[in-house]
Amino acid sequence: MRLGHLLSFALISTWFLAAAAAPNELDRSGPAITLQSVVYQVGDQWHCPLCRQPVENRDRFGMDLKLCLSEWHDVFIEETYFKDKIRYISDEELVASLSIPVIEPALQQALQAADGKRISVLLHDYFLTRPDNRRLSTYDTYNRKYFITIDEFLQEVRADSHRTNAIIRSAQTFYTPERGFTLFGVHWGNRIDFNHTYRTASKWGVHYLSFLDDQINYFLLTRDPQTARAFELVFNQWYDQLDSVQQEPVIHYQKSYDFIWYELGLANRTQKFIDAARVFGGHLSPETHKRLLKIILGSSRWLEQCLEKTPFHPYNWQTHTAFTLSYAAAAFPEFAESDGWLALGKKYMILHLENDIRDDGGYVERTPGYASYMFSVFYRYMMMREYFLNDPSMRQTYLPRLEKFIEYFVLTQTPVGVNAPFNDAARGKDLVTLFKEMSVFFRRGDFLGGVRNELSSETLASLPVAVREPGITSIDFPDSRFVVMRDSWQPTSYYLMLNYGEWQNHTHYDQLDFEIYANGIPIALDAGIGRFGYVDTLHVSWYKHPLAHNMVTINQAVPEKRDRPGYDKVWAPLTNVEFFAATHDGYLKYQKARHRRHVVFAKKRYWLIIDQIHTERKNQEMDFNLHTPCSMTAVEDGFISLEETGFLIKQDHQDAPFVEKIKDKGIADLRGLEAEPSHRDIDWLIFRRKLQGDPAVDRMATLIYPFASKASAAVETVTVERQALQDRAAIAYTVTARDRQDLIIVSDGAYRRFTGSVAGDFTYGWFSYRDGRLDAAAFTDVSRCKVKGMRSLSFKTKREYEFKK
Repeated sequence: MRLGHLLSFALISTWFLAAAAAPNELDRSGPAITLQSVVYQVGDQWHCPLCRQPVENRDRFGMDLKLCLSEWHDVFIEETYFKDKIRYISDEELVASLSIPVIEPALQQALQAADGKRISVLLHDYFLTRPDNRRLSTYDTYNRKYFITIDEFLQEVRADSHRTNAIIRSAQTFYTPERGFTLFGVHWGNRIDFNHTYRTASKWGVHYLSFLDDQINYFLLTRDPQTARAFELVFNQWYDQLDSVQQEPVIHYQKSYDFIWYELGLANRTQKFIDAARVFGGHLSPETHKRLLKIILGSSRWLEQCLEKTPFHPYNWQTHTAFTLSYAAAAFPEFAESDGWLALGKKYMILHLENDIRDDGGYVERTPGYASYMFSVFYRYMMMREYFLNDPSMRQTYLPRLEKFIEYFVLTQTPVGVNAPFNDAARGKDLVTLFKEMSVFFRRGDFLGGVRNELSSETLASLPVAVREPGITSIDFPDSRFVVMRDSWQPTSYYLMLNYGEWQNHTHYDQLDFEIYANGIPIALDAGIGRFGYVDTLHVSWYKHPLAHNMVTINQAVPEKRDRPGYDKVWAPLTNVEFFAATHDGYLKYQKARHRRHVVFAKKRYWLIIDQIHTERKNQEMDFNLHTPCSMTAVEDGFISLEETGFLIKQDHQDAPFVEKIKDKGIADLRGLEAEPSHRDIDWLIFRRKLQGDPAVDRMATLIYPFASKASAAVETVTVERQALQDRAAIAYTVTARDRQDLIIVSDGAYRRFTGSVAGDFTYGWFSYRDGRLDAAAFTDVSRCKVKGMRSLSFKTKREYEFKK
């Protein structure tokens, strides 16, 4: 079965409440996959997906989107206020908004004479000569020391030719005097059309004006006056075209917002304008400088309206809004509204620090794609208050929370230095630089222990902290609802990260899915995100779809995610073996099926994944999906990779007559992985069986058996097979490899006799035999146990226990 055929199922299942299936058809009904977080309905009432408050969900057709403050809430800027106080700020309004006693009489005199040029000169000269602490918000993408001085930034960059060259390359890609301007691959010469539609970027992304950062950095490095002139030219072109940028449909977007006047765009762009005004100000004409002041003032007022009229929403947009509004107030205390902006920004920043960062360190949007970005926003806010307002209180109060935030991403990083890109995240090694800087800042050498192989020996030797491994390997994050299994901090370690969380902003439609690495290579990968991000044509139909994830699907349908986290969790990280289990109800409403996944990790050896489906419906399809960059070929009961270092995947030998094996291809994000392109089609393995409506048979056992060397792994001896027990309330499997056989029993905690040699009241039991003799065992939730080959157990209360001969 080919990808296109399976994707047709994906597209069918994106229709919300699809019509009931015909008698012989699979029921693929389920929730709609959307790019954006959309309002949802309970009865007759619509609700905001983030704050869960009731909303009207009005039709916005024909509305002026510049006035819309929220995707979900029907809150708007009053039209006259927008025109007079935000978009078309007159000289009189600008002067009235400023409190500058030293030039106030002269400003009033110029106003009375309607002398706009004089007003421009007065303001230009004032801001050029008034004190400035020379601390900018952003600098280049490698900078993690936010609001350092310009001199400190230049000292660091000039000592690093890679950073210097990256800035020069970026700046000259956008502009040179000889070629003029080039944006997203389109050569414009001396005039950019800001209404142009690009193939690789949305108009929202275009109007972030991200090119400004390295134009500023390049100017700081070279002091080339042509760079300042280029900024003045492009800024005025953009400013003059503000009213001519046309709305147009954008792929995947159900509810649009204005390309210029919307929250995240304003928050991103305004902080760049503030930096530009402070750096280029003396090189700009007084009239251009006045335009900059007006756009900073108007944009800040729009952001203020957004915070005032929109409820608290735990996500990145509002956090950035609170930062930028505060930065405008701190950098321009002359604005009469600045005190109010600071108070409002602080109120919301505290809410986000206390709610968006979970107590276990994870981020509320459940994706590493926003880790570095949100850390920078939080930390920049703290340092901005300290450097501009002489107020260290936010840093002193909330820095430990940021430390926990970094620790979470350290502990979830894969052994080969890339992140595990759950939900809306790109794969890559971007976090390594953040870990390096934060290891120094927090004096935490363990922040680098897992990625030390990504840094040169010279870099490691130059650090003022001793690099060490984190004190923990496997860990559950109960607030963020991710779990990590790993056996060491070596690049070759066995590693699994599993997601058992609910819906949040930027969530994909996956449940109990995982990524696996072993022996220095990726074994099972999430599809991640497309080359072109949210405007990638496959973003909704593939990257967010459950089929693109390593999970069990029912009828290839889309499961519910909202309020459907994993529950009835078991987590037992023991010395030789680890157990995890959780249940999800994502398929309960439509397919009437409940899924429970058990994961058994025999360290340095294998994972056994047992999936149970509870449903009364017959003939539904249960698929175990696994995506791997290895090249796979079929073997008895499963598949094996062709590479010397790879893995074997097998299912229960007794199930072989009832399981269809399918090998297909699906595109995946491979950025940061050795010898891989950014994206390519990788092998997609599917094990499929028909459900019988009987929990005794509606299950799969899948063995994932990595090997460092196929030649020495004796893969021909590896099998997994269900075992009949004396008590049918439990289930059991054996995993055999060479001279070792492990018995895994999953029970309910009641005292039961399982075999002639095993009885007890445990929930999980793992018994490892070599040449028929027990030499290791592990139990969860046990108080009594009798096992041939070890002493009987009896405890007053239930506990975990391990035996090693």
